[in-house]
Amino acid sequence: MEITTQLTAKQAEKLALIQAQTHKSPEQILDSALDYYYQQVVNAPDNHLERFSQIGFIGCIEAEPNLAADSEAILRQELGGR
Repeated sequence: MEITTQLTAKQAEKLALIQAQTHKSPEQILDSALDYYYQQVVNAPDNHLERFSQIGFIGCIEAEPNLAADSEAILRQELGGR
């Protein structure tokens, strides 16, 4: 597949820096970038719960096991029955 595109000045600057430091051609850089991005997409969690679990957000606090269902009653109890 052939793709023709125009790079912005910022993109051209980034490409030039990558080329200078890696001594790779634009085709090799694009190939590496696509491989990296592809892996990110393929290995991305399918849902938010899975993603939150991966980053340690799920289970990072201690709370009542029934907090979601009984949040109002638990809050009233914590506030002294007001």
